[in-house]
Amino acid sequence: MGNSFGSIKIYLYEKFNTTAWHNLCVEIQLGILLALTSALIWGSTTILARVFLRTKGGLLLNILRLLISAPFYIFILLFYGFPPLTHLVLLIIILSSLAGFVLGDYFFFSAMKLMGVSRSVLIATMYPLWVIVFAHFLLGREITLLMILGVFLIITAVAIITLKKEEIEFHKLGVIYAIIAQFLWALAVVSIDWLLQDMPVLQVTGIRITTGAALILIVLPWEVGEIKRLNKKEWLFVTLIAILGTVIAQYTFTMAINLAGSSLAAPVAETSPILATVFAKIFLHEKVTSRLFLAVLVMVAGVALLMV
Repeated sequence: MGNSFGSIKIYLYEKFNTTAWHNLCVEIQLGILLALTSALIWGSTTILARVFLRTKGGLLLNILRLLISAPFYIFILLFYGFPPLTHLVLLIIILSSLAGFVLGDYFFFSAMKLMGVSRSVLIATMYPLWVIVFAHFLLGREITLLMILGVFLIITAVAIITLKKEEIEFHKLGVIYAIIAQFLWALAVVSIDWLLQDMPVLQVTGIRITTGAALILIVLPWEVGEIKRLNKKEWLFVTLIAILGTVIAQYTFTMAINLAGSSLAAPVAETSPILATVFAKIFLHEKVTSRLFLAVLVMVAGVALLMV
């Protein structure tokens, strides 16, 4: 019996205590850190977007941030080269950009305009559940109990920080928009995971953003008048949203998917409302409430489960 147990210990040591296993763990941890970086950036840019949407529409915001972001990646693609595109890959890229940047973000911005950041974010935060389901059936990714529990804890943490007693009313159309956004985002994230099997991160990010910009040009003529009426402050806000939220955060998120997989990167990136609140407390020297403290603890527990 003792010898058998010893043999099992030796087998497990040889199987898991290898350089490859160590490198895999490091990659997953780095992927999670990059997803947290994206979350922090998106949490900050969501606040800027909410200010912009007080006077302007979600379609205008979507058009401008894609058109501002695209030239950065066009330059990168010209430098590194465009990836070889089969008909299937091109179709997936178009659908991915359409589901994520064009339609998904439009519906989310529209939901924010109708019922504010908190309630929109809370509903949209549930999209990682669909990422896990879609990744399992479409890409053969594993679903574990710890993964599901981790996602639920993150959703709970976001609910703690966003829902208040005086903010319980939901706009019906806004809810529908946010639900549509979460399904579209899930499909977009899974498509990124698929594209990364054969393409580098920079190329996947660049080709998706430039494709999204090309698709959004279709509706540009309807917003030309609004663009001409933008003031300097509004241009500053939309430029920051584009550079930080689209150029930088999309790259770090795509890299996170490449390293940790969509089933881990998506839920971790949805901690953005909590991280934004934490940093607001730190830099604005606001009092840390028991609600925030509890939300952070629950969030940390959720992320920890995803890392197991």
